[in-house]
Amino acid sequence: MLIPNLSVLLAQRRLTITRASQDTGLSRTTLTALCTGSAKGIQFDTLDALCQYLRITPGDLFLYRPFDLAVQCEGRLGASEIAFTLRRARGREERISLACDAQYLPGDALRVRLTLPESNPRARELTDLLQVLPAPALLNLEFEILRTFDANLPPRTADYAPELLWPWQL
Repeated sequence: MLIPNLSVLLAQRRLTITRASQDTGLSRTTLTALCTGSAKGIQFDTLDALCQYLRITPGDLFLYRPFDLAVQCEGRLGASEIAFTLRRARGREERISLACDAQYLPGDALRVRLTLPESNPRARELTDLLQVLPAPALLNLEFEILRTFDANLPPRTADYAPELLWPWQL
């Protein structure tokens, strides 16, 4: 799975989508879709303009994850389960679940802890795959999981910092 890295590249350069749009002539809609990961494709002219503007190669604009991952929350705050559907080459799918403890702490801070259930030995393989993902890809996945518990989760801001703890962080 290809994951756009444009939001990270813009943040590293302290650029906004508006500024990049003005400087490159690319539409805000196109740049926003690339930043959020909702783009279904990219035209070569757009790719070329971004590479010239940011002085990068096409490989810098995307992260690669050798599998597709769908996240589904089963349960609510408290004891629940996060189910990952892992789709590998040739469409082979496997469903792996991690135990989950999600709670609001004083001050309305959301904390989600994922742990390895002893009943599923494949969960260790999943966490090993997740652990080697590039940091931006893992952050996108964390945000997706946190959003399952808080649909009103704002983009990362200083005043609200939800926390997700992976099994290797416990």
